[in-house]
Amino acid sequence: MKKIIYVSIISSLILLSGCDNVLNKNDPVSVAQAFWVAALSESRNEAKSFMVDSSKLDIGIKGRDSRDTASLGKVDQQDGYYFIETNLMLFREGNSIQIPMRTVVVPVDGLWKVDYWSTKQSIFDATFAASMSWFTATLDNATTLIDGSFGIAPNEDDIKYVEGKLKGELARLESSIMKKYKEAQQLNSAKAIIQPDS
Repeated sequence: MKKIIYVSIISSLILLSGCDNVLNKNDPVSVAQAFWVAALSESRNEAKSFMVDSSKLDIGIKGRDSRDTASLGKVDQQDGYYFIETNLMLFREGNSIQIPMRTVVVPVDGLWKVDYWSTKQSIFDATFAASMSWFTATLDNATTLIDGSFGIAPNEDDIKYVEGKLKGELARLESSIMKKYKEAQQLNSAKAIIQPDS
């Protein structure tokens, strides 16, 4: 067990000690990876060296588990910025939590830095996109298995029923999401008033 812990610590130190080289290579994906390795480590303050406005922002991930990971995926470039699909896998109180987002990497004085504020803001869009993808994939799978099974072609009443059901569910979903979002914003504002960023 001690050997495994030792190897893990050495691997993390090697990766983090190579961060200056990553920055010198000016590779936004490597910078994003190094940022998340540090942000999920015991010494998460080291991640600030990869951040824009690092003196004004905290990483803000509650708790820590040695199994926490960040997986980087598809990379999009727009107007000189990089948007990297990211999936955080966090383990808390016996549960695993997946958080989709986009790590936003921007150029600052010739180096790449993670725009952590924009990265956090991307969670809503990424979560919504992931939910819609799951919904449409589930629906596609269902219709593949059900279409034609009963030998009845969809008629106008069927279409109207689905449209009405969808509008009702979307309205309910919008109300629920907006309520939760406003509650979260109010909570964050209260925290900012009580404990302003240093």
